Amino acid sequence: MSRLSRPLLLFAVVLLLTGCNGAKTQGLLNKLLEPSPLRVGMVNDAPPLAYTKDGTLAGLESQFAAGLAGTLERRLELVELPREELIPALREKKIDLIMAGMTVAEAEKHKLATTTPYLLSGQTTLVRLSDYDRLGNGIRHLTEPAVRLGVVAGGTADAWLRGLRPKGAISRFGSAPDGVQALIKGTIDVFISNLPANFYYASLYVDKGLTPGSIPLAKEELAWAVRPDDDKLREAANQYLATIEQSGELQKMLDRAIPFYRNTAYSPKR
Repeated sequence: MSRLSRPLLLFAVVLLLTGCNGAKTQGLLNKLLEPSPLRVGMVNDAPPLAYTKDGTLAGLESQFAAGLAGTLERRLELVELPREELIPALREKKIDLIMAGMTVAEAEKHKLATTTPYLLSGQTTLVRLSDYDRLGNGIRHLTEPAVRLGVVAGGTADAWLRGLRPKGAISRFGSAPDGVQALIKGTIDVFISNLPANFYYASLYVDKGLTPGSIPLAKEELAWAVRPDDDKLREAANQYLATIEQSGELQKMLDRAIPFYRNTAYSPKR
């Protein structure tokens, strides 16, 4: 069907459905011609990338979603899901893409396509300022018997820590906030988590003497995931990222969302 005939056919259908009522005709025609919403799958447990603030999804990923939707001239629909439901929802076409701090490795593991990475992340330490020189500069002292480590149970940092085989006590927590509070109380010496989270909590509790480690323990690229056959959306997302990177807006967004980022080995050297 040609580009000209499709709108004409839609208009004819609308006329038949509304009995030529002008207001109804215009309303239905607008609805038929309106682009489908951009449905973005997100989580609410990954500050500063994606979390709930005042009952609303917030964070860096929601800002990206709004920017991409605006570029595409599509209405944005944020779909909050548990992390384990994101990939099935994408495959079943309940959402169009995933913006949830997902690593390229995880997406590729599930045979999803990814956009150009927007952030170099990975595992890092969160420590008390008094321990920074010894525990905030890499792996060297983390395996000592006296060093008490904490991670979120079953998370990426937990898997990484099993490979490290430390000699000290390991505490596994149900959530990142629980681990951070344990660090503040002094029941652990190091909390290991992903860079955005640890940098976020360091800025949140700077008055409690917390600071992030500046040397990466492991590096991971973060990107958005789309269905492998959705080349159009993937290309549009990549173009949006290229545009905000060239304008300098991407770096400004990262600086606002992730304090300390420029002062680490993760930060791009410009």
